[in-house]
Amino acid sequence: MKTTITRNVITTLILLLGLTFSSYAQTYYDVYLCDNATATLHMPEESTLTAGDKVHWYLAGTEVAVYTYSVANSTNYTVPNNLTVGSHNYTTRIESAAGCLGDPSDPFSVYKLPNKTLALSAPTNSTYCGDASGPAASSQITATATPAASLPDGVGYTYTWSATFNGNPVTPITSIGSSNASTTNQNIFTLTATQAGTYVFNATVNYTLLPGNPGVLRAGAGCEVSATTSQSITVTPKPGKPTISLVN
Repeated sequence: MKTTITRNVITTLILLLGLTFSSYAQTYYDVYLCDNATATLHMPEESTLTAGDKVHWYLAGTEVAVYTYSVANSTNYTVPNNLTVGSHNYTTRIESAAGCLGDPSDPFSVYKLPNKTLALSAPTNSTYCGDASGPAASSQITATATPAASLPDGVGYTYTWSATFNGNPVTPITSIGSSNASTTNQNIFTLTATQAGTYVFNATVNYTLLPGNPGVLRAGAGCEVSATTSQSITVTPKPGKPTISLVN
């Protein structure tokens, strides 16, 4: 009886561990396309082809192109730049000049990423005193990226902050503060500058592949987007140290 109970407990633990590990499993894709980016697919076995052989390309089992081999790369397939958002699986097959059709390849996965927008929150302190004059001598702005559809596993964001001081570009921006380096849909910049004046902030966001994702990201010209509205923070001068005199 004791042996049976022990076996049942072990079996239960194995099942629970299996469910736990499966819940953390992630799905990655071979290539990710953003905006109008495209990708050219190549079949390495093309080097074994002879004149007259054909290469068939399929999307989800439907033939989308057929090329007759002539020279190197003559059978490459270019993925359209207007795919719908989501996953697309491509396969290919070789047809000999004699008309014999070979087995299909394993799928090559392409994921079209959604469009996104970026917005900056109002600063936590629109005005604060400069020269580190107290605990409120800083201000934060949050950049929030909003994709038009859910993102797949292993895809995050890269934020680039920019600012002007009294109308002049700030370079480097790390001289006046820092971001929290978040790759999630929210990234926070903290202004810690003490020099009095007006700081105007903007930011851009782009997609990035997170550590562990073995895929390739292709970003089109419009993949990087800017914040819809900039935000301003005014740093006011710290009053000077007073002295005391006697009034007769």
